[in-house]
Amino acid sequence: MASDRYGNALTTDTTAAAHYVAGVDALFAADVGAAEAFETAAAHDPDFALAHVGLARTHQIFGNRAAAKAAIARARDLAPRLAGREASHVAAMGLVLDGQGPAALAAIHAHLRDWPRDAMALSPCVGVFGLYGFSGANDRAAQLRQLLDGLENAYGDDWWFLAMQAFSHVETGAIESARAKISRALALNPRDAHGAHIQAHVHYEAGEAQAGLRYLGEFVATYPRAGLLHCHIQWHRALWALAAGDTANAWALYETNIAPGALWGPSLNVLTDAASFLMRATLKGATPPSGAWDKVLAYGKAEFPRAGLAFVDLHVALAAAMAGDEAECAARGAGTRGPAQPMVARAAEGLSAFAKQDWPRAIEALGAVLPEHERFGGSLAQRDLIEEMLAASHGHAGRSYASQRLRRL
Repeated sequence: MASDRYGNALTTDTTAAAHYVAGVDALFAADVGAAEAFETAAAHDPDFALAHVGLARTHQIFGNRAAAKAAIARARDLAPRLAGREASHVAAMGLVLDGQGPAALAAIHAHLRDWPRDAMALSPCVGVFGLYGFSGANDRAAQLRQLLDGLENAYGDDWWFLAMQAFSHVETGAIESARAKISRALALNPRDAHGAHIQAHVHYEAGEAQAGLRYLGEFVATYPRAGLLHCHIQWHRALWALAAGDTANAWALYETNIAPGALWGPSLNVLTDAASFLMRATLKGATPPSGAWDKVLAYGKAEFPRAGLAFVDLHVALAAAMAGDEAECAARGAGTRGPAQPMVARAAEGLSAFAKQDWPRAIEALGAVLPEHERFGGSLAQRDLIEEMLAASHGHAGRSYASQRLRRL
């Protein structure tokens, strides 16, 4: 009987299974070709439900909502023919595709108790943009690390799992254990773009700017521009260039790889990376090109027309504040759904105050959200922007500000 790379049985033949495995590996490595591999598997065996699930998940990650919806519907049509792991897999992943975060997380936990090596079912949980990452919990990084550490024996020396576990460690402050795990993961698969990205976070948290800039420069030189993480890897490079005072290179990276319309990337990354870079450049004393904030705001409103996801709304509010659109800034703060809503509303007040150079009000509002900024989602590196703006506000107000995190940058 056919099986995947983790030893899970697949109800299909070996040819379709081989294409499915290739699709999973491409998806896990943020490489090109994942959708094509799943499509080939499904074309070879139209009744192969998990190929349709894999295709749906790939389309979801790439922002192709209609295609994702169609693919998961086909998988659900086939689900009554399945039993055991595959039936449970379709049900759990269907909840992920429906955007039912808490229900999906509960279903995946139940699924993993019986099939801990179902990596595709585990995958929506991991990373800072996963089910834990956007749960709104203030200890969600620790929760994810606990889950992955508990599965360590099930996965052993697997490059994908080691990389995901490393990310959970670096996000909870365990830099050296993260370094060991990501080093092993990249030794097993040097072309894993997720692994390269996680290596960048290890360098960032350790204050190793030059090493990080050098490593990512070497990696991205051969990473396809159509790759899922190309734009975000360039964001990391641009931030380190800014920190090094190489503003010409930083702006070149922004204009060619990060700004809306410069390079394809997931809309969430394009929006948040562009807004974040413009603000960090501003904090370094640079003046963004005329219309840059308007362009980011227009992109955010087009790609995310309704408020809802805290991390997205935080960055749309930032762009709106800096572009002078007070109504949109306030609307994003008020419209976010979920447990982080009050924090986004408070942060929006601080962003608006910062844009208007009302430093006391910026200090009050940004300082109020800083202790629980984990609720917003995103990585430590991304959320450092809040504290950087808070520190700048203190400086403009003639006040001192001490931070252990920012001191290492």
